[in-house]
Amino acid sequence: MTVTVYAPEAGGINGNGTMADGTKVQFGAAACGFRYAFGTVFEFTEDMSEHGLPQVVECRDRGSYIGPNNLDIALLGRSANEDLAAARRFGRRRIPIRVWSDWDAYHAFHIGANAGRPAPGRVSRPDQIRQSRAPSRAG
Repeated sequence: MTVTVYAPEAGGINGNGTMADGTKVQFGAAACGFRYAFGTVFEFTEDMSEHGLPQVVECRDRGSYIGPNNLDIALLGRSANEDLAAARRFGRRRIPIRVWSDWDAYHAFHIGANAGRPAPGRVSRPDQIRQSRAPSRAG
């Protein structure tokens, strides 16, 4: 999948900082193409920490330049200028990913595969996890 990073604090997002799903923009949220529903979870299969990005992101936004196989990830936390510089350094990259229908599917796979060890990223309570289908591959 083609991945880019944007710096919402530096501009380029709708004026009030609200994403297309109605939530406030937050670090690691992704704008994705219309083929993916809001709430779809994308897991990078290569280490993203060197870029200051999370390993797992969620589709929460759309964008006029976001193609069907593109992700644009929100980068927040530093100053607007530092975030913008980091986004420019990252550029546009093709990165292999796993696509999950939602957080429950992601956790069901990882908890089963790791015999109860905590999965990286967002953690749900065990009673929130339900059996889900295997991931699709994109990228």
